[in-house]
Amino acid sequence: MAIFFSAILALACLVLPGSLVASELPDLGDSSASVLSAEDDYRLGQAFMRNLRQNVEIIEDPELNAYINALGYRLLSAANTQLPFSFFIINEPNINAFAGPGGHIGLHSGLILAAESEGELAAVMAHEIAHVTQRHLARAFQKASSAQVQTFAAILAAILLGSPELSTAMIATATAGNIQQQLNFTRSHEREADRVGIDILVNSGFNPNHMPGFFYRLQEAYRYMESNLPELLRTHPVTPNRIADSQNRARQYPPTKEKLSTGLSFMQAKLRSYDKTNQALNIKRLETKQADSQLLSTAEQYEYALHQLTTGKLEAAEALTNKLLENSKESALYIALKARVEIAMQQPKSAVSRLQQALLLFPNHPQLSTLYAQALIDSGKAEIAADKIRSLIQQQQEFVLPSYYQLLAKAESAAKRDSNAHMALADYYYMIGQTRTAIEQLETALKQSDNTPYQTERIKAQLNSYKQELLENEPQSDTTQQLSIDRQQQ
Repeated sequence: MAIFFSAILALACLVLPGSLVASELPDLGDSSASVLSAEDDYRLGQAFMRNLRQNVEIIEDPELNAYINALGYRLLSAANTQLPFSFFIINEPNINAFAGPGGHIGLHSGLILAAESEGELAAVMAHEIAHVTQRHLARAFQKASSAQVQTFAAILAAILLGSPELSTAMIATATAGNIQQQLNFTRSHEREADRVGIDILVNSGFNPNHMPGFFYRLQEAYRYMESNLPELLRTHPVTPNRIADSQNRARQYPPTKEKLSTGLSFMQAKLRSYDKTNQALNIKRLETKQADSQLLSTAEQYEYALHQLTTGKLEAAEALTNKLLENSKESALYIALKARVEIAMQQPKSAVSRLQQALLLFPNHPQLSTLYAQALIDSGKAEIAADKIRSLIQQQQEFVLPSYYQLLAKAESAAKRDSNAHMALADYYYMIGQTRTAIEQLETALKQSDNTPYQTERIKAQLNSYKQELLENEPQSDTTQQLSIDRQQQ
C-alpha cells in the first residue's frame, strides 16, 4: 500500500503543474470550479490526509507543527487568497515538498534540514502555495484529454476509497504513454510557479533570491548524481533556463531587508532528535565539537539536550536545559524542554507549576498545553487535563493533531469517563484513516453506563456518519453489507 500511495503522489506531482504568472491569474469563479468545487476539494483533502497518515509517518510535534504553519501563514498573508491551508511535516530524509488537495502542503523533514535559511524554506513553501491558489487540480481536469481525466479520476477515487486493488503496475501502464508530454508541461509551469512564488516571497518580507538560490545550490550539489537526485528535483525539474528565469525576476525587485528569525535552527535541531537512524552520528558531532573546545550555539545546546532526553540520560538533559533557561527564562521552547525532563524524571507537580505559569504568558501554546495536560494526568488531576485538551482542540480547529485526541482519551480514561475516552479514540482513529476502528470505538462508547441521553444521540449520529462513509467509499464486502443492514435496523 505504501508503494501504491507513493505512485499516486508521484503522478500527482506530474499532473499538478506550477502556478501561472500574475498577469494570467484565473478568476476563482471560472469554469474550473464546476469541475472540482471548493466543497469537493475540501472533502478530497480530508480523505487525502487520512490516507496519507496510514502510509507515511507525519511528525505530530506541536512545536514543529506550530512553526511550519506560522511560516506558511506569513506567506499566505501576501498571497491574496481565502482558501484554507494547512502545512505538515513527513519524517522522510528525501528533499521534497508537495501540494495536495484541500490546501494540504507536505514538507519532508529532509527539505527542512537542507535549508540553509528560513528564506530558502519559505521559497519552497511559496512555490507550493502557488500550486494551490491557482486551483491546478481542477485545471488539470480541464486541460487533460478524456483518457487522462479517466486515469486521474481513477487515482483520486483510489485515494478516497483507500483501495489497494489499483496496483502500481496499473498506474504505470495508464500513464506511461504521455510521461514526456507531462514532464514538458510540468517544466513550463514550474517556471511560472517560481514567478508567483517570488511575488509571495517578496511581499512576505523575504529576499527573492532565495528561490533561484536554493534550487541552484541543489542542482550544483547533485550535478553528477543523476541516479540519486533528491525528490524535489525529480518532481520539480530544475533546468538552467528555469534558474536563469527566476534569477532575472528576482533582480527586478529592490533590495529586501529581511525579517530575520532564529526559529529554523531550533526546529532543525528538533527534527534531528526524531532521526533515530543518525542519532549516534548527531550526538558524536556535538561531542566532538565540544571536545575541540568549540562553543556550541544555543540551537546546538538545545539539540544536545534533546538527544540526552531521548536516550534516557535525564541528569545530563536537566543540566543542559537549566543552562539554557538561565539565559532565557521566558523562552517557551526551553520551558517546554524543562517540563519534558521533569515529566521524564517523574516530577509532574514541578512540571504542572512551571507550565501553569508559562501558559499565562503563552495562552493555548500547543506544546505547553499538551505537556501541561500530561503533567496533570501524572499528578492525578485527569479531569482538569481533559478540559485543557478540549480547550486546545477547540482553539486549534483546522490545526488539530490526531495525537491531541490520543491524549484526551488518556485523560478521560484516567478520570473514569469511559464513554468520553472511547469517543476521543474514535476521533483519533478516524483522523488517521482507520474508520472501521473508529466505528468499533463508537460502538463501545454506546454501551457505556456513563452516557447522558444527549451523548447517546451524539454517538449514534457520528456512528451513522462513519458507517455511511464506509458504505459509499468501499466495495460491497460482507462487512459493508452488514453495515448496510445495521443502518436499516437503526
